[in-house]
Amino acid sequence: MAENETMLCVVLRANNYRETDKMLTLFSKEKGRIDALCRGCRKQGSSLLSSSDVFCCALFGMNCQKGKYYITQAVAKDNFFHLRKNIHALLTGTLFLEVCEKTVMPDQENARLFALLVNCLYAMDRGGSPQKVLCFFVFKLLDILGLRPSLSHCSICGSGEVCKVNIGAGGMVCADCPGEEIPREFILGIDRILRTPSKAVAQIELPEQKEFYSLAIRWLTNALEITPKSLMLLKDF
Repeated sequence: MAENETMLCVVLRANNYRETDKMLTLFSKEKGRIDALCRGCRKQGSSLLSSSDVFCCALFGMNCQKGKYYITQAVAKDNFFHLRKNIHALLTGTLFLEVCEKTVMPDQENARLFALLVNCLYAMDRGGSPQKVLCFFVFKLLDILGLRPSLSHCSICGSGEVCKVNIGAGGMVCADCPGEEIPREFILGIDRILRTPSKAVAQIELPEQKEFYSLAIRWLTNALEITPKSLMLLKDF
């Protein structure tokens, strides 16, 4: 028996299917990753046209038949139009979508990551620095994935005196354990991110040095254990 559901989702991926359809990979706050067929959305004048592209955040009406989702209607909430006009913001947003596609599981609620994604896209769409938003996204993502950086105790031996960072160990380390020196303001910046709600990403103050941005990227690739394809393009900017 078919079930009708309405869910707020972000389009993570959109692939053309047959002549007028698309297969969409959606991120739903309530049900995680969803693959859904959007029939006729590529027809000129289709009511689904504006909601069937990547980045779109829309309220989707879906029909579920034998575990497969079919989109029946959609009301677009935000297409993040201005983000698409800034190549650095566009590539950063594409990275966020790719990371979410790899980390979000089907049929698993993930409200925190959904809020993080939407708020970070919104911040860049309103002119926020892509570098700052990426740093915020990475360290909040680590926390959501259960990989919250340890900042107060050595990640290797447990000592309370920390002065270096070891990304592989997951946080700060003491003088006797292997690690790399980083400015104190970087540690404070990570701590500030972890204590700031996603909705305040546009207001947070973070270190502006390229080294802080690089640290966030290295921490992300270590956590994912792969280098996202979109990150390879982003490194050229």
